[in-house]
Amino acid sequence: MTRLNPRHTLLALALCLTAPWAHAHGDEVHDSPSPAPAAAPSAPRNPAAASLALRPQRLPDGRVWLDKASQRQLGIRTQLSMLGEHRPSVELNGHVVMDPNAGGRVQASLSGALEAGPDGLPSAGQRVRQGQLLAYLRPSLSAGERASQQAELAELHIKAAQAARQLARLESLRETVAARDIDAQRAEAASLRQRAAALAAAGGRLALRAPASGVLSQANALNGQQVEAGALLFEVVDPQKLRVEALAHDPAMAQQLGRASLPGSATPWQLVGSATAFRDGALPLLFAPQGRQDVPLALGQSVKLRVAYGAPVSGVALPAASVQRNSANQPVVWLHDSAELFRPWPVQIAPLNGQDVLVRDLPAGRRVVSAGAALLNQIR
Repeated sequence: MTRLNPRHTLLALALCLTAPWAHAHGDEVHDSPSPAPAAAPSAPRNPAAASLALRPQRLPDGRVWLDKASQRQLGIRTQLSMLGEHRPSVELNGHVVMDPNAGGRVQASLSGALEAGPDGLPSAGQRVRQGQLLAYLRPSLSAGERASQQAELAELHIKAAQAARQLARLESLRETVAARDIDAQRAEAASLRQRAAALAAAGGRLALRAPASGVLSQANALNGQQVEAGALLFEVVDPQKLRVEALAHDPAMAQQLGRASLPGSATPWQLVGSATAFRDGALPLLFAPQGRQDVPLALGQSVKLRVAYGAPVSGVALPAASVQRNSANQPVVWLHDSAELFRPWPVQIAPLNGQDVLVRDLPAGRRVVSAGAALLNQIR
C-alpha cells in the first residue's frame, strides 16, 4: 500500500478549495482600475421653498406667499398709497323736499265739484307747463244761496240797463247838460255792468291752472268729485331741482359743514341754509344740487347724505376693507412686496367717511392691498 506524502495531500486540498474561485474570475481583467464610487445625493432643497411651491402659506417672518393664480381667484387688488390732505365727513339722515321756486300745489279755494277741461284730467307723472288748464271747479251753492245770487244778478242787470238809457239821454242833451254829469253817469253804468259780470262769474266754474312747469307728482282729481276748500288736487315738481332736508343735532355743525354727496351720485350738493329753531329735537339743514341731478329722487324719499365736516387731516385714504387685524388685534394693511409676496404693516387709522379710512404711519408710493385683504389675512 502506497503511502501519501503529507505535503502532497495538503497541496491537493488547497487546489480543490481554490478551484471554483479561479473559475469564476477567470475571464476578468484584474489589472484595470476599480470603478469610482457613486456620487453622494445632493442636499435637499429648503423645506419652506418646497412647501411654497405647493400651496399659499404664511412664512415664519409673517409674510404671505400667494401665487398669481390664487391672487386672481381671491380677487386681490392693490392701489398706490398717496399721501395727501383729506377732509373727514359725517352721514346725516334726510328726506327729499320740493324747491319752492320750481314747483307748486293746486288746491281748491272753495267747496265744489270738479269738471274736466277740453283735454281731460291730467294724471300723475304727466308733464305740464306753467298756466296750463288742469281742471274746472264749480262751487257748491245751496238752493237759498243760488236763488239769492240769481235775484241779485237780475237786479244788477236791470240797474245796468237803466243806467245805459240814462247815459244815452244825457249824451243827446250834451249842449245843455254839464260834461261832469255825463261822465258820472257813464261811470255808474260801467260799474253796474262789471258787478253783474263778477257775480255771474262767481256762480260759474273756476279754472285751475298749473303754477309752474314740471311733472305732476300728485293728481287727486276725478271728474265730478266733490272737494272741500283747501283740498290738495295737484302737485307740480321739477325732478331736476329737488332738495334734501337733513337733520343735525348739534347747532354748531352748520358752521363747519362743506360739500355733500349722495350714494351713487357724482353731483355735489351745497348747503343752502339751516333753520334757527329745533324741530323734533333736531336742526333742519337744507341742501341743493350744484348742477344737474344724476340720481332719480322722489318727494319724501329718505336718503343718507355724506357731508364734509371738520378741518382737513393728513394721511393716506384707503378703503375700509383694506384694514385688517393681526393676531395681536392691531390694525394692519398688506403691502405688495413682490409679485407673490405680501407683508403686513401695522398702521394707525381714523374714520374718514363711510367707505374710506385715514391711515397713518404708511409710507407713500407703496402698493397696498385694497380688495381681498380679509382673505389674505386668513392664510396660515
